[in-house]
Amino acid sequence: MAKKTLPEFQFDIEDLKPLRDKIASTIRSQIIEGNIIPGEKLTETGVANMLGISRTPLREAFFQLHAEGFVKFTPRKGAIVSDISITDAKETYEIKNTLEGLAARLAAQNVTDSLIDDLVSINNRLEDQITKKKKDIKLIFDLNGKFHQTIIGASGNKKLSEMLIVIRRQTQRYNYIYLSLLSRLEDSISDHVKIINALRKKDAELAEQLAKRHSESAQKILCEYMKSKSLSKE
Repeated sequence: MAKKTLPEFQFDIEDLKPLRDKIASTIRSQIIEGNIIPGEKLTETGVANMLGISRTPLREAFFQLHAEGFVKFTPRKGAIVSDISITDAKETYEIKNTLEGLAARLAAQNVTDSLIDDLVSINNRLEDQITKKKKDIKLIFDLNGKFHQTIIGASGNKKLSEMLIVIRRQTQRYNYIYLSLLSRLEDSISDHVKIINALRKKDAELAEQLAKRHSESAQKILCEYMKSKSLSKE
């Protein structure tokens, strides 16, 4: 009997994600981009009707977002979008600073020509975007995230990558809300070049120091901006 072969299937990988993950992703994006503001209440009935979904996967999505720190969830009151604060920013970035430094150290040990080429290409695209008169804010943040995620992926440490995905999502809330940080992008691109050069030389210690310092600089500017604008309590 001839061996049967499976037919080729064409599908979008997003279609394979559980409904819970798709719902969580939709709500998370709205929070990150500032369309759903801190302190806003998300009722199960209201959100379920708006998205045209049942309450069971929505409730699961709320629990997922609660675990990621985006909402505070209580069974009787529903989900409330977590507040932003200088304290939260400091605590989140302190974790991010250290973990991204570690990721860069590990990536330096696994560096390839392809990795360097990818990082240079992403950084060049980012530089091109910030020189435009009309900036595509979302693309700028996406490219910046892609640069760092490429290094994280090159670390080869799955646990570290998973932790940084959650942490970086939380810091994205601040990036979208405080757009004045775009004034720092030229310095950011310069920092990226230094990190790339350290990786190219396979200097793990320098790569770690530069990546950590780069994240610490973003933290400092963010917190100073928040304090100056009195946008958040300590």
